[in-house]
Parts: sequence; structure tokens; C-alpha cells
Amino acid sequence: MITNPFSALNFRYILLFILVSIETIFSAACSSSESPADTSAGPSSVSGTVFEAPLEYDAGENPLGITFGDFNGDNKTDIVVISPRKQNGLTTTEDGTLTIFQHNSSSTSRFPFSSSTITPTTAEWRQSVVSADFTGDNNTDLVVTLTDQDKIKLLRNDGSAAFTDNGSVTVGDVPLNLISGDWNSDNQTDIAVVNRDNSSVSILQNSSGVFSVSQTLSVSEHPIQLAGGDWDGDNDTDLAVLSRDSTLVQIWLNSGSGSFSAQTTTYTVGSSPIDMISGDWNCDSKQDLAVSNFGDNTLSLLYGRGTGEFDSPITINSGRGPGTMATADFNNDGKMDFVVGHRFIVSTSGVSLLTGDFSLTLSDNTSSTGYETPVSFAAGLAKDGSSPAELAISDVDNDSKLDVLITLPISKKLALLSGKQYSGSLSCP
Repeated sequence: MITNPFSALNFRYILLFILVSIETIFSAACSSSESPADTSAGPSSVSGTVFEAPLEYDAGENPLGITFGDFNGDNKTDIVVISPRKQNGLTTTEDGTLTIFQHNSSSTSRFPFSSSTITPTTAEWRQSVVSADFTGDNNTDLVVTLTDQDKIKLLRNDGSAAFTDNGSVTVGDVPLNLISGDWNSDNQTDIAVVNRDNSSVSILQNSSGVFSVSQTLSVSEHPIQLAGGDWDGDNDTDLAVLSRDSTLVQIWLNSGSGSFSAQTTTYTVGSSPIDMISGDWNCDSKQDLAVSNFGDNTLSLLYGRGTGEFDSPITINSGRGPGTMATADFNNDGKMDFVVGHRFIVSTSGVSLLTGDFSLTLSDNTSSTGYETPVSFAAGLAKDGSSPAELAISDVDNDSKLDVLITLPISKKLALLSGKQYSGSLSCP
């Protein structure tokens, strides 16, 4: 059983300081998705891309993961936020409550959603959540990790946003992070899960909502994050695995039938990596990777060659304590930007924006430039800020301007930063 040392933040500031110090010492021993310390500054303005003042909404006891889908069949995108733990003084207990925000067509607010909760019959440590039509009935279902039970579970949707347990499958020790994809090209959405404590990744194939482990990948010690993409240009989804202790990214190529093989080349990133995402950062139609390195305040960018190999990581400054990341072209200039959430924050507010400027690097692929200096701003309304657990980008209010959703475990909120100035894009033009 893994306990969460980061929940005691309702004491006086002197105790908060002590706890933050302790958390800093033990940060390397914690999972990438455990709740962070809370030492950020208050609201401030953003240069360049401008957001409205933050809005906050109740989102459970310890909101972490975010996923999207049309859960009630009205052809509008809804939001689900997962809370793995309840905060109870210095300790935490299992929770597993899901907060669902259903789109409310009659609302004219910047956040046109109505919320409700889905609470498990028995409390569970649901660390990660993904959404898709896993059963083939045209309803968007959920799959969650049961981290304390070493299992994944399907929550089947009846089409009205009512979910029922539909069986679980045992995977590895302490499953932390889920991703979904069609590994074997059978038009059914499969699952991969990273298991931290036995250094493995479980590949699960789906048959109409029934999952089975088809392959177990042995990876570097203490993996914490997965990312999917077509690294070798053969039109199937490959995997990248981020390992905390070795600070390595390991590439696994898909045969096309859902069988993965490890590439001999691995990639060393920065100190104490926390998060990894995939995308096309330089808009060359080849899938890339980005890793946030909490220990040395950087991002590592790995530009894909389209052959299954990547260029040596490029390091860029991210500001203090980078954690969760998301990417989009916020200012509609045809260059991908990063939003970074900060964990143990001293000199940086809760979130930073790194605006892409690849005119600086097109002739020099090894340059550490290519992004403007990070611009920091508040993640929420708390006087002393709140450290983000996860970021997601979406046009929440359908005004063609990209918004940022932020889970704030300490505040127990889902925060919204509404795009104000620019019409952006989630991918390269």
C-alpha cells in the first residue's frame, strides 16, 4: 500500500514550510501523480496569450486525472475528473469518486456544465482514467486503475452517464498510468498500463469490453508514464515508457498485431522526470516526445525521425518544478506551445506558458532555443496558489478559443482558464 504524504496542507504556514521541505527531499520516491506541495503565488497577468481570470469548481476530495467524452448521448463533450484519495489530516484513505461535468446547453457561462458524482460501492484507489467506447455499443465508457488492488476495471456506460462495474483484470504492481489505443488494428480500443513497482507495462487487448493481458513488457526501474504515437511511420501505435529512477525514455515498436519489441536505443532526459506527452512539436508530420524534469527545472524535447528513432533530447528551461504538461498552438501562429504545471513552486506561479518560435531552430536542430521565456500565471484563486496535478486543453465554451482545465488536489477544485484573445488549434496546421 502506498500512502500519500502530500495531503496535510491545512495547517499554519510554518507547518506548511516544514512539509514542503520534507516533500522536496522525498520527491524522487513519489509517483508522478501523487498530490504536490502548494507554495505558488497568487493570480497574475499573462503576456501574449491572455486568459480570463480563473474560475473554480468542486471536483472531489483529491482531483487528479481528466478525461473527455459524450457520456449522455447529446453529442456534446462532457468531462470526468477522478479522485483517488480522501484527505484526512496527515493521512489519506481510498476514495475513487468520479465527478462528471455534463454539458448544459441552456447555460451561457464560460463553464456551461452541471456536475454530479459517481461513487464506488467500495472505496477504491482509482489513480488514472481513460474514456472510449470499449464495448462497441456507441456509448463512451471508462477504464480506471485500481492501484491498491493491482487491477484495471471497466466502468460501462448505459448511454445516460450511468456507469456500472463490468469486470476487472489483474495487471502488475501499483498500476499508475493508463493510455488507450487500437494495438492490433481490429477497430477495438485496447489498453496499456504502466506498473511502477514491478517495472513493467501490461498490454491489454479488448474483445467487446472484455480485456485480457496479451503481453507484459519488462522496462527500466520504476516506470511512471506512457505515451503513444506512430514513431516509425507504419500506421500503427507504438509506445514510449518513461522511467523515473534511470531517467530514461524507452521506445517499444508495434508489429501491427499488438506485439511490442524494445528498441536498443534509449534516451536520457533530465533529473527526476515526472510527465511525458507525445505530439508534433516542430510540425514536420513526425511524432515527437516531451518530458518534464522536476529535478533540474527543464523540459526534454525528443524530435522523432519517423524511423522509430529520435534525435538526442533538446533541453529548454521550464521554470521551477515542472510537472504536468499539455500542448497546443494557443496563439494561432502555426507553432506548438506548451503549458506546464509547477509542483514545488518558489519563483514560478502555478502554470507557465512556453510559446513556440521555431524560426530560431529550423537551421540548428541541436539548439536549446525554440521557445520563448516561460510566462507564469496563477492556476487558481487560492491566495497562496495551488499546484496543478493535471492539465487539459479544450474549447470548453465553444468560442473557438482554447481554454485550460486544471485539477487542483489541494484546493479540491477543477480550475478553468478561459482563452480570451486568440483562436488556437490543438495540433499543427
